[in-house]
Amino acid sequence: MNNHGVYFYEDDTFLIDNVAEFAKKGLEQHETVIVVATEQHRSDLKAKLTDEVVGLWATTRENYVTLDASATLTLFMRNAWPDEQLFLKVIGQIIESAATGRPVRIYGEMVAVLWAEGNHLAAIHLERLWNKLALRRDFSLLCGYPTSAFQRPDMALAFQDVCACHSQIDGCQAKQLSIDP
Repeated sequence: MNNHGVYFYEDDTFLIDNVAEFAKKGLEQHETVIVVATEQHRSDLKAKLTDEVVGLWATTRENYVTLDASATLTLFMRNAWPDEQLFLKVIGQIIESAATGRPVRIYGEMVAVLWAEGNHLAAIHLERLWNKLALRRDFSLLCGYPTSAFQRPDMALAFQDVCACHSQIDGCQAKQLSIDP
């Protein structure tokens, strides 16, 4: 089941629509869905899911876990860098306790939070830690980055690094980004 995808988006509506579809598929398949996002995105996603899956929502709400991206980062960041052992332990435990024997889908914005803070190397390192965790735990992960994060010419190589960390790159808006250095 391990898949590490990424969406590149220009506006929050595009993001929320796609993450809602990702989560909805998981809930329909009786998977656990974990959302690690900003407060606004968690709120928008909950509203979107409530509107779209009213009947399903009543029976699957316990399989839907939300966490604040910034607060979750503080659990394993040390000196502005993701501590590998803490990450594997903390996120591994979150997945294990939420899964309750079910497959797991995760949508995460912790890397986007780091990127927005200008901590690009830590974001790429965190992407790689997710891949390492996928060797130990079975889950599907979707990340989201605003396209504005890569608009500067000096971000072309960083964009390539982000893409290299993912097994699937999606979002019609991703085609608008130049990946040539």
